[in-house]
Amino acid sequence: MPLKIRLYEEGDEMGITKLFYEVFEREMSLEEWRWKYVRGGERKVYSAVAVDERDGIVAHYGGMPHRMIYQGREVYGLAIGDVMTHAGHRGFKLFKEVASLVPDEAVRDGIILGYGFPNERALRLPEKLGLYEKIEDVCEANKETRFWNNAVRYVYKLFPLSYDDRRIDDLWEEEKDNNVLSVVRDRDYLEWRYQRHPLFSYELWGLRKRWSSRLRGLAVLRREDEKERVLIMDFVCPSNKMEALFQKIENVVYAAGGKRLTLWHPEYLKGKMIRMGFSVGSAGTSIPRTTHEQTLRKNEIAGRFFYTMGDTDFL
Repeated sequence: MPLKIRLYEEGDEMGITKLFYEVFEREMSLEEWRWKYVRGGERKVYSAVAVDERDGIVAHYGGMPHRMIYQGREVYGLAIGDVMTHAGHRGFKLFKEVASLVPDEAVRDGIILGYGFPNERALRLPEKLGLYEKIEDVCEANKETRFWNNAVRYVYKLFPLSYDDRRIDDLWEEEKDNNVLSVVRDRDYLEWRYQRHPLFSYELWGLRKRWSSRLRGLAVLRREDEKERVLIMDFVCPSNKMEALFQKIENVVYAAGGKRLTLWHPEYLKGKMIRMGFSVGSAGTSIPRTTHEQTLRKNEIAGRFFYTMGDTDFL
């Protein structure tokens, strides 16, 4: 019997999570699947599968819809993830058929961008098939921590921030138009992405001046198991407050025994990161776009897309 290739149907999550274990040798719980693809239950699931009569679901191509900002207006984009094929069914033709369904469906629903964060090996096949077009390499910035005993230490305060703090939305409203293209980083997104993550724990920190309650920046941190390296998963702040935010983060991490900061950022921030004392190299991954003709073109994305480690689904 030929494989049946179709969009997601209710109940497929059992076969999708089973395939995930067979391909990646890690269990994906149904809770994790729902966190990625369903959120609060109101979202349409943008996934395609190939179904074999004997083996069940043998291929999967997933997409997670996000509210985004593009040139001052709110739009939707689709983050591609969990692209996988059972070892006994791999082939160019099958991959292309499964991978082509989701962008078509997304465009019909008005989604203007499909993107992901594959490594070089994972990018090779969809790029060869014309399904992906590489936009740019993702940069990784690293810095050995030190303690900043300067004016920033006394003028600004870094404090634990609650995910339901209304100042988060106020900060995003102030800063959103400074990004040509970005996922909406408001309370709803941060709560879903970090507080409700089924696998990892994160810390949300806010920046304010000591004499003011106005939120001037925020950052999400993840401390790795050995505690020596801390990942700056996400941040929102005005450009002229970035140095203050990062110095205050560095002081907090240093005081807790952290020895290194690491973050991902787009190429256009490379110079700023270097000026702040970070060494910048390749993250070992890139950001491509899906090549559907009705989505944003490469020249509309390159050098304009603000993304961080938090834009992935695996960190």
